Order: sequence, then structure tokens, then C-alpha cells
Amino acid sequence: MEDPFAKTRMSLGSHIGELRTRVIRGTLGILVAFVACWLFQDTLILIAKEPHYIAMGWLEEDYVTQAEEKLADDPSLKRTAYFVTSDPGDKRIRDFGKELIFIAPAESFLFRLKVCLYLALIIGAPVLLWQLWLFIAAGLYDREQRGVLVYFPLSLFAFLVGVGFGYKVMVPYAIYFLNQGSIDFAFPTFSAASYLKFFASLCLALGVVFQLPLVMSFLARAGMVEASTLASFRGHFIVGAFIFAAVLTPPDPFTQAMMGVPLIVLYEVGVLAARLVTKSATPQVSSENGEE
Repeated sequence: MEDPFAKTRMSLGSHIGELRTRVIRGTLGILVAFVACWLFQDTLILIAKEPHYIAMGWLEEDYVTQAEEKLADDPSLKRTAYFVTSDPGDKRIRDFGKELIFIAPAESFLFRLKVCLYLALIIGAPVLLWQLWLFIAAGLYDREQRGVLVYFPLSLFAFLVGVGFGYKVMVPYAIYFLNQGSIDFAFPTFSAASYLKFFASLCLALGVVFQLPLVMSFLARAGMVEASTLASFRGHFIVGAFIFAAVLTPPDPFTQAMMGVPLIVLYEVGVLAARLVTKSATPQVSSENGEE
């Protein structure tokens, strides 16, 4: 019987050398991405701060509405109590700023460094993962290699969609709803470090969460779980989804719902995908049994 691994069989030393080469190449890919990000850091920082600007714009609109209502209710109040000038056309709220602040000596530099590093990891990680895949693929059968080649790009796409959902939807709405309040109380002001931590954690969590349908379909295709079993645990998952969202998100119902509801939708997509891959695999298994 022909050995399918005859061409890729190596000694232990050769395997270690091959792994080292793959890791170095993947790390260089991340390094190149980081250098490129650092050269365009000003543009990337503006992109990273965009969800903050959007949320602060929504909050400013709320404060303008509150101020106008208070001035209309009490004509004795001067307009400058809430606005920068007495001009009725001037809608700038007094003492309200949209910019992030730095509260530590090295915070500005670390903010720029982390923004570039996070983006470099997103851009360069596929290169590293691909290099590791080339190392692992030598020990896999053709069928296993085809499966990974299908799921790898889908997994990367799902991760980017999750990060994009966090960037466009989750982060700005979370900041907005967490900081709504009275104009007479206090205005929200965030440090760059706290914003970046909040921003990165939510986007990363959503990138991982969006892998759920792929994981479910993979398990079903491998025969490790049936689609009917996944469907029967729907109620348990709904409860678990909101518990999971409560752990990962700030303690407010709206933000938790913004993560919990997509989790439930993704689970339903995963159940559907599990049924589809199971149906597509069934005729193939039957034909193989018939040939035997």
C-alpha cells in the first residue's frame, strides 16, 4: 500500500527547522504590516477614533435638545449657561468636547503603538496562520486538507465581519447608551487608553463570536454532533448567550442585547448550516458504502 506521507516524512530535527522557518516567515508578515501601519498612523488613528466621534456626536445632539428645552421652559436663563455664545444659531455646548484625552505621560505614544499593532495583527495574522497551515498540511490526508482550505477563508471572512459589526454598530451605540444623561450632571470624557481597551475588546469578542456557525457546521460535517441535537439545545443557548454577553459587555441591558441577539441569530445560522452540510455529505457516504 502506498504511503501518502512518503514525500513529506521528515526527521524530528527537520520538523523543528521547518516549523521555525514557517514561524519566522509569518512573524515577518506581521512586522511588515506593522511598519506599513506605522507609516500611515495618522489616518489609522482617525479611523480607530471614528466610533467615538459618532457616539459623541449623538450625545451632543441630545445635549442641544435638552438645553433648548430648558431655555424655553425658563426664559430667565442666559443662553451662555449651556451654549458657548448667546447666538441662537450657535449649537456648541459649553464645556463639551469630543476629543479623547491623555492622562499618562506615555499614553499618546502607547495609543498610537497599540492601534498600529492591533491592525498589523489583523492584517498579518492570516500570513502567520497560512505558514502554520503549510507546516501542518504535510501530515494531513487530502480530504482533511480540502476541508481546512474551505473553512480557513470562511473563518477569516467571518472574523472580519464580526470586527466590522463591532466597529460600525456595537462600539458607537454602546458608548452612546452608556453615557446618556442630564446636561446638568456631567459630560463624558474618555482617556485614549480606556477607549482603545473598550474598542478592541468588543471588536475582538465579536470577531470570535462570528465563528460560531462555522464551528457548528464543522462539528456536524465531522459527525461529532447532529443538527437536530443543536436545534434541541436552542433554549439553553439563548440563556447562555445572554450570560455570555453579560460577561463580555458593560453592565447595561442594551449593550448586552446587542451582543446576545446576534449570538442567537448566528446560532440559528449554524443550525441551518449544520443541516445543509449533513445533507450534502449523506449521498457521498452512501455511495462510498455501496462501492465497498
